Amino acid sequence: MQYFCLLIPILIGYFLDEMTVGVIFGSILWLFARELGKPRQEEHDAKLQNLEKEIELLKLRLTALEHESVHDKAEVGQARKLRAVLSEHADDIQTTPAPLHEKVEPIATADNASVEPVVAPSFSTPVPPVSAEPSVQPEPALYADSVETPAQVSAIQEDERKQDAPVLQTSSENEAPMPSANTSENIDADSRETVIHKEEGFDFKFSENPIVAWFLRGNPLLKTGIVVLFLGLAFLLRYASERIYVPVEMRYLTVAGAGLAAVIGGWKLQSRKREYGLVLQGFGVAVMYLTSLAALKLHPLLPAPIVFVLMVAMVVLMALLAIRQNAQIMAQVALVGGLAAPILVSDGSGNYLVLFSYLSLLNAGVAAIAWFKAWRPLNLTGFAGTFAIAALWGMQSYTPQHFATTEPFLIYHWLLYTFIAYLFARRKLMESREDTLAPVADNATLEEIWNSICSHGLRVHVLDHTLLFGTMAAAFGLQYRMVEHWPSADAFSALGFAAVYGLAALMLKRQQGLYILRQAFFALSLLFLTLAVPLHFERGNTVILWTVESALVYFFGLRQQRPHMRLGALVVYLLAALTQLSGYQEGGSTILHGQWFTTLLTLFGGAAIYLQWHLYRRKGSAQWEQTLQNATLCAALLYTSILPLLFFAERGSIIIFSALVAAWAFCRGKGKSDVFSTFALGNAIFILLFQASINNESNGFLTHWHLFAAAPLLFAAAYRLQYPRVQTEASENQDKQDQTLPFSQIAGWAILVIALMLGGFATYTQWTGEETLFIELWALPIFTTLLLLANRLNWKELFQTTLAFLPLFALHFIGYHLEHLWTAAAALPLAAATVLNFVILNNRQTHAPIGLHKLNIILIGILWSLWAGMYVGDRLDGVWSQLSWLAVPLIMWVVLHTQRQLVFFRRHQATYQHFALPIAALAAASWMIWTNFSTPFQPAPLPYIPLLNPLELACAGMLWFALKSLPEALPLEYRRVNAPGVAALAFMVISAGVMRLWHFYDGITWRLDIMLQSFGLQASLSVVWAVTAIILMVYGNRRKLRPFWITGAALMAIVVVKLFLIELSNSGGIARIASFIIVGVLLLLVGWFAPVPPKAVENEEDKA
Repeated sequence: MQYFCLLIPILIGYFLDEMTVGVIFGSILWLFARELGKPRQEEHDAKLQNLEKEIELLKLRLTALEHESVHDKAEVGQARKLRAVLSEHADDIQTTPAPLHEKVEPIATADNASVEPVVAPSFSTPVPPVSAEPSVQPEPALYADSVETPAQVSAIQEDERKQDAPVLQTSSENEAPMPSANTSENIDADSRETVIHKEEGFDFKFSENPIVAWFLRGNPLLKTGIVVLFLGLAFLLRYASERIYVPVEMRYLTVAGAGLAAVIGGWKLQSRKREYGLVLQGFGVAVMYLTSLAALKLHPLLPAPIVFVLMVAMVVLMALLAIRQNAQIMAQVALVGGLAAPILVSDGSGNYLVLFSYLSLLNAGVAAIAWFKAWRPLNLTGFAGTFAIAALWGMQSYTPQHFATTEPFLIYHWLLYTFIAYLFARRKLMESREDTLAPVADNATLEEIWNSICSHGLRVHVLDHTLLFGTMAAAFGLQYRMVEHWPSADAFSALGFAAVYGLAALMLKRQQGLYILRQAFFALSLLFLTLAVPLHFERGNTVILWTVESALVYFFGLRQQRPHMRLGALVVYLLAALTQLSGYQEGGSTILHGQWFTTLLTLFGGAAIYLQWHLYRRKGSAQWEQTLQNATLCAALLYTSILPLLFFAERGSIIIFSALVAAWAFCRGKGKSDVFSTFALGNAIFILLFQASINNESNGFLTHWHLFAAAPLLFAAAYRLQYPRVQTEASENQDKQDQTLPFSQIAGWAILVIALMLGGFATYTQWTGEETLFIELWALPIFTTLLLLANRLNWKELFQTTLAFLPLFALHFIGYHLEHLWTAAAALPLAAATVLNFVILNNRQTHAPIGLHKLNIILIGILWSLWAGMYVGDRLDGVWSQLSWLAVPLIMWVVLHTQRQLVFFRRHQATYQHFALPIAALAAASWMIWTNFSTPFQPAPLPYIPLLNPLELACAGMLWFALKSLPEALPLEYRRVNAPGVAALAFMVISAGVMRLWHFYDGITWRLDIMLQSFGLQASLSVVWAVTAIILMVYGNRRKLRPFWITGAALMAIVVVKLFLIELSNSGGIARIASFIIVGVLLLLVGWFAPVPPKAVENEEDKA
């Protein structure tokens, strides 16, 4: 029926050319019918479940019947026991019609003997086999499909025990003759089909189509006939409208009369068939409603006022019918129609007084219904529709001149729906007869506080919550938009809302059982009171009032043990702290410009809240409160750091910040909060930034006097963070097997580095007046002193600071020389830094990690390579300049291999032998690739001699050294790639040597595409590659090394392919002839003198 209600309005709208209106009202009627049909659907689902259970029992009874028919007399008793067990499910099918029991339950035995009640047999044992000569041979397929497994029967027995079903007693009086064979076969077939459907997952309950199910339920013929008749009448009307002229007025009267007839018919039928009658009534009123609308919009037959009166009459009629018949959904539909009526008949005149007066009357009717009927969705519909219409009108037409006439309507609806929400909440609370729930614990978690709020809130219906708070939000939102043109009007509006809710809370104080409502009204009053502050006052005064309010509320919540009050106070303070951040601008003579008093009060407010908690609630405090108190402490420390920026410039701020860093470090030593460590580190970083902003000023005597005051304070702060309390905490963490480094140690390390940088810079600028290379020389004695001091104090973090020296030195060294020329003097601090680095790393107390060893050796190689390449290479020409870049990697490679027995290298073998040596070899190989592909140079003043020039001699030496040193240095998984890698590099060097030969002696331009066009060069490459292949193959044959021979053969194959692809294109060229002849001869010689070595010999040699 619900789809019928959807279809009819859509078709009517189609014929009246108002498809959208038809869809809207069809959807409303469909929802209406759907709500009414829910009880019937639930009843139908229950019947389907009962029917499924009955089918399962029927299958088991048929199984018992088969066993009794196929077993001999000796096993008839076993089948009877099975029947007795299955009969225990009789209570599960009490709703089954009697004829079904009469067809299944009577089962006759062979001798018509009576059956005694027996105990249920166990199905864990297999069924006894059939006798040799059964009276009836069972069908195998039927037997397999129908017999239930023990697990299924056990599940049924478990369900039966839960339901305490009594055993069904059977006797001979209830037995009947056994059904005939044909009847039995039919039953068997049905049972087989049912079982098969069950096994295949067929379940009509979940797979049915809702539209088909609607037609099949109840009276499908009647429903089908109604639909077909309706369509036929619609087609008849369309046909008649095309051929028979009917006045428009008569058409409208006919449709309206049909709607009225549907209403009267539905009223008559609702006493007998409630669902049917209600649907007809709703359908009839909707038809008349739409007819009135069409008479105005489609054909202007009636004026707007009359149509509006008619539509309101339809709404009143439907509301009265809904109240009389207790049909909530019909009342909702009527209310929707009533809300839509003024919009649908609006002529654009803008008479808002009539609109709001009508809405006031309509909502008064909603309140009247709410007094008698507990229809919460109706209230929510009225609230949403009313405020939506008001907001829509306000966005389009409201001006400040309308305030005096519209404000009373807003206040009326706000108070009306607040009163409605109060009525329903009061009714719900009075039913519970409990004024309060158990108070929440003082150290309750955030989840427990939320659960407590929800426990109180659940005593009130969720729609009452929505109506109360939704009305509050919507009413204040509209009020704010209406008064935003006048100064402070929004603040006074918030105070008015706060006063009304506060008065409501006071009025409920003497009424028992309304504690939750009092709390809700009190919370809303406090909310609007808090909101009025920023709406009336400027930012500074708002922050002051919020800070004072939060401190007082927190103190009260602390004394009264109210965790939710403390939670609210902390949130308000943090909002005040965030608001204060927007009150600062860049200063002129100072760093920042802002209100110092507001900053000071925000600081004191946060400190007061934190101190109250620290003194009275820190122990045993919940996690949420600890987190918010840490945030409060952060806010207090933040504004403590901001305060000096309002009075001082960079130099003064650096001194004050240094004192604050020391103070935060001292506080961290007294307690265990890492908030102090965080702010100590943050202030130290800001000191560095402030110093960077004044670094461009001219240097001179005591120009940076502020750094001499700041550096000792920072050093003391680092010492306080690292020693001795933090050392005790670190040992406790080690006892707990916690390997996490405390944040205070990290902060102390960073502050120590900043102190050294600032102190060193201050001292340095007094000596030189400008930044020169002397800073590297001067920094080395300082870090040497630090190393000695760390040894003296046994200060592990100071050791860690010295370990960070070389990376910092490398960054500064490289950055300095990006802007300055490289000089020979740069080698002095570089050599000193190298020595100091290995002294620091060699100190066992530093506990330098392997990663730092690897980083430092890479940095040393980069620094020395840059110095050799940039300084030495710039002063050399040609290939000698290229060789300068090879010097450092090659020296490191050779030293690490030849001096590998040194104690330092043996202690860190994984770093320097297995990491640094391969890295140096990789750098040398990269240099080899770069020089062989880059433009070659003459080794002036020496002439270029193939194989005897510096470049190729260096490459040959490195290839030989790689074969000698790398197998010991490389890890086992990489040693197998050493020889192929060296072979590939050697092949590249040989090929590049041939190209350089033609470049220098034939004048071929060093460009790949040009060189490849030279057939002389191509022939030379073929010959050289062939000779190389011959050498590899002969060597492999003589030494019985099969891989060498295969490598040479592969290279020879490449040569042959190259001959046919490249040399063959040189038609008649001497180069092609020479290359073919030479390669051919070489192939013949190899085939004769160096055939492939036997595989067996190689294997034996490998085994030996």
